[in-house]
Amino acid sequence: MQKVNIFGIVTGHLDSLRNSDGKFLLSDILTFYVLPVLVGVFCLLVCFKISKDAIGLSISVFSIFAALLLSVQVALYSVSLRPLSPPADQKKNKVFEKVKEERGAVIRELNNNISYLVLLSVFFITALLLAYIVNPGGVISSALCVAIYVHFFLTLLMVVKRASIVFSREYET
Repeated sequence: MQKVNIFGIVTGHLDSLRNSDGKFLLSDILTFYVLPVLVGVFCLLVCFKISKDAIGLSISVFSIFAALLLSVQVALYSVSLRPLSPPADQKKNKVFEKVKEERGAVIRELNNNISYLVLLSVFFITALLLAYIVNPGGVISSALCVAIYVHFFLTLLMVVKRASIVFSREYET
């Protein structure tokens, strides 16, 4: 059972939403979890329905995302293996150690976020397949899909921002 235990991925992702004091920011919880639920509830209230074709297309899109995100993890791993060169000036050594520590933390958080998105993609593909077979275009399944779309999109934006930070720092060194 340990080989399929995804608890560590989810907790790693949630831990990445903590601030430097180790506390969750209310704005992050509202943005990444409450907002998608509210959008889903709104879609439920207005009886929004996703077409069967859109569900089929979503299956393809999330399958592609899962593969691409795994590729990003491989690139991130290669970045994490690349050692940082210490500065020639010993006075800058303290700053270098801080940058090195921050780099490791951001890479770990980014890895957790990417793993979470891959996991979300796999679950979403499974849910969409079930929706496609059982009740394509139902109001409840459509509202759930929209909530997951919004959550995925917002988390993907966070990953893109963090990846940009990691890779731009690598280009500077």
